[in-house]
Amino acid sequence: MRRSKDVLLALAWLLPASPTKNAVLRALGHAVHPTARARSNLIWRVRSIEMGPASRIGRFNVVKNLRLLRLGREASIGRMNLISAHPVYGRLYPSGASTVLGQNAYITSRHSIDCSGPVTVEDFAAVAGHRTTILTHSVDLRTDAQVAHPVTVGARSFVSTNCLLVGGAALPAHSVLAAGAVLSRTRTAGEPGLWGGVPARRIGEIDGEWFTRSRTHTHRVHVPETGETVDEAF
Repeated sequence: MRRSKDVLLALAWLLPASPTKNAVLRALGHAVHPTARARSNLIWRVRSIEMGPASRIGRFNVVKNLRLLRLGREASIGRMNLISAHPVYGRLYPSGASTVLGQNAYITSRHSIDCSGPVTVEDFAAVAGHRTTILTHSVDLRTDAQVAHPVTVGARSFVSTNCLLVGGAALPAHSVLAAGAVLSRTRTAGEPGLWGGVPARRIGEIDGEWFTRSRTHTHRVHVPETGETVDEAF
């Protein structure tokens, strides 16, 4: 019976985005708001998907073996991401095998997210650029046991391209993780600011209009050659 439902959900998620698709997903047990937009994706054995008002999931993502995928109001996931967990963590960890995006949070495209330990991207935070890896589980060499720890991207924080966040990492709110940085479990405490390096440490202050924005995505484009900033360019 369970496998039959998994197959039906997988087929439903392959459909193009439409109000009918949303209704089918709700009938099969996923909490998809009528105004959410869920494009064609490969979804396999995800127990619960919750999509809030005006949330978005782009095309060609692979999501598998999750207990929970939740997108808050106007949150979004881009294209071609791999979001997965080993089934054992969904079975043994009360909060494991889950990815939660807060209100207006977003994950862009081509990232790899292991959410065996829960991954949380808080309100108005972003996993931006491409090729960032979040790896929540590993072998504890002291005990010779597999273990997973949560990863959190704090509210209104920005993860740049090609970063690595490992289990137990927490980027402080109102912070930037610089491109190529490695945020480790031993560097979870700290003040808001610019974090960079291997392992990442706080290296400076950060500010800007992005941190006080009221929309999920930035639609303005600045042209350095002319000094012009074009509103609503996207």
